Amino acid sequence: MEELKLNLKPLIKRLEISTKKGFTGILTGSYKSTFKGKGLDFEGYRDYDVGDDASMIDWKATLRSQDLLIKVLVEERNVNVVFLVDVSSSMSFASVEKLKNEYAAELVASMSFAAIRAGDSVGLVMFTDRMVKLLPPTMGNRQYFMIINALSDPKLYEGKFDFIKIIKELMSSVKRGAIVVIVSDFIGLGKDWEKYLRAASDKFEVIGIMVRDPRDYEMPADIGQVVISDPYSEKEVLIDTAAIKEGYESVVKEQVKHIKETFINSKSEFLELRTDKPFLHDIIRFFLMRHKRKK
Repeated sequence: MEELKLNLKPLIKRLEISTKKGFTGILTGSYKSTFKGKGLDFEGYRDYDVGDDASMIDWKATLRSQDLLIKVLVEERNVNVVFLVDVSSSMSFASVEKLKNEYAAELVASMSFAAIRAGDSVGLVMFTDRMVKLLPPTMGNRQYFMIINALSDPKLYEGKFDFIKIIKELMSSVKRGAIVVIVSDFIGLGKDWEKYLRAASDKFEVIGIMVRDPRDYEMPADIGQVVISDPYSEKEVLIDTAAIKEGYESVVKEQVKHIKETFINSKSEFLELRTDKPFLHDIIRFFLMRHKRKK
């Protein structure tokens, strides 16, 4: 791929500015409430106030200081979040302003921003029919900019697609209990992919985010005959859009339904996004709805 048109720098700037206004505060807050840590960690003491839980009073510290003190506990997160991002050739398509892979890159940049601001370790796997780029989970701004640099590198894009192979590699390279966010158009999944997703869902907390272009759903009927090409090969075929429109859209509808049901039946989460619609509000709504379900 020769060029990737990402608005990541303006996006980062907008995120940093909007944090002060509370917008990414909502994004980060929604994220934190959704992906809770594993326990509570001791941070220090403060004076007891009326209405505080009396069980939190530290009597030894109180006797030493002669002031009624309670323990201050903060959430001990220690959450590993790994973004598994499809950069295969089918993602290099657009009938609107953004390619699917450009949209996905900006999505992952935003979610990584929220995860790192929440204090989590974040990792990145960019894949085709192999792992093109692997950044093991770690914390901090340096990791965030390494993620941005990888997502911005056009040399890491294009190639075939092998979902099953990547899930197998993921199972052996990422520790149990991680949150794995799979970002893909899920086109060309192959035979028996469902059982590999179920296996991954047993080991990880899996979230599938489908990114598709409007043309992945709908075939225009008024453009006559066109030549289409397979993104994974050199094959081309002449089609009459009006003749195949109904059948194409019916097949796609059933395919998307099956993918969604497979994620849900595997006790995983699923979110569907279209490249002709901004993703930020959908992501925040997804976090909030997920939080309500987990209560």
